[in-house]
Parts: sequence; structure tokens; C-alpha cells
Amino acid sequence: MERITIELKSKSKRDMLVKILDAIGVPYDDGKNPSPSGDKWFLDSQNISLLKKGIADANAGEVIRVKDAGNIWESIL
Repeated sequence: MERITIELKSKSKRDMLVKILDAIGVPYDDGKNPSPSGDKWFLDSQNISLLKKGIADANAGEVIRVKDAGNIWESIL
């Protein structure tokens, strides 16, 4: 994986670059941390991908429910 840093002085150039990157399917990081606590875990794009997949799975009902947390393996529904 290659990484470059680009500094843009105007919002219009930034918006244009983001549209180009989206159009050609290049992932990018806008440098904003979505975590209110500033946790660095959220800066890793692989972690964010896993998080989004987990949210999508949960929304689709693809979850395993545990009835009794004290007896996990026997209580998986």
C-alpha cells in the first residue's frame, strides 16, 4: 500500500479531489477521527471497514444471541 499526503488550501479543490478519488475507487482518509474520545483505533481504515461490516450484519439480523453471559457456549441461540 502506498500513501501520499496532499495539502490543499481551498475547500473547492478538496471537494474536487474527493470526487475524483471516489469516482476511481481510491480509498482515502480525511484525517478526521470519528471517535469523540479521539481513540486512534478509529484512524485505521481496516478497523473502520470491520466496524461497518459489523453494523451492516447487525442491521441485517445476522447476529448470534447469548442468553446467559455466565454460560456463553451453552446459551448461544
